[in-house]
Amino acid sequence: MSSARLIERVSVRTVLIQALTYTSTFSILMCLIGCGKPFNVKEPNLPPAGYAGKTSVGKVDVQAEAITDEDFLYYSFDANLIAAGVLPVRVMLTNSGNQDVGLQKARFEIRPPQGRATAAVDARQAFKRLISYYEIKAYNKSGYKKSLEAFSSYALDVKSPLAGGQSRQGLVFFLTSSESARVVGLTLLITRLSSAESREAIELKLN
Repeated sequence: MSSARLIERVSVRTVLIQALTYTSTFSILMCLIGCGKPFNVKEPNLPPAGYAGKTSVGKVDVQAEAITDEDFLYYSFDANLIAAGVLPVRVMLTNSGNQDVGLQKARFEIRPPQGRATAAVDARQAFKRLISYYEIKAYNKSGYKKSLEAFSSYALDVKSPLAGGQSRQGLVFFLTSSESARVVGLTLLITRLSSAESREAIELKLN
């Protein structure tokens, strides 16, 4: 075999190997980008509570605080909720009575010192705000579902009744501007907590 043909064969082989290497690398990279979770949300591990106040309605005691520690939020949710316009409010409910209390009709709102009240949203809507803010488009359904489930595990459970003598805590999410989330003087308003027919609001200062 002539040296020219040998060089030609070696050159073609080198090109093919490089092409395969680049293709494999690109495929792995795309898999890492598009096949993973939108957010690597950690299991719920809230810091010690620092509730500013306490109030009651019927037999239910309520404590709440706005979580604005952006380092903690980024560590827990793999995202800066405050910057994205999602304000998580930690709520603790305690049923001091003997009868179960239904929570499905409860309505939560936050009100700034000046301006209108904003109603809470469910975890799915808050999660979608994060997806939109970070402009995440490459993910698969499985990864999205796992991230959403992990995110939702932080939410206050209002679907099941609160049994007598029991306490429950979790996050209630609000969509607001990052400036409003950082403002001092936010008030939490809750209606229909002890009775679905009661529209009397209880108020609790968050900060």
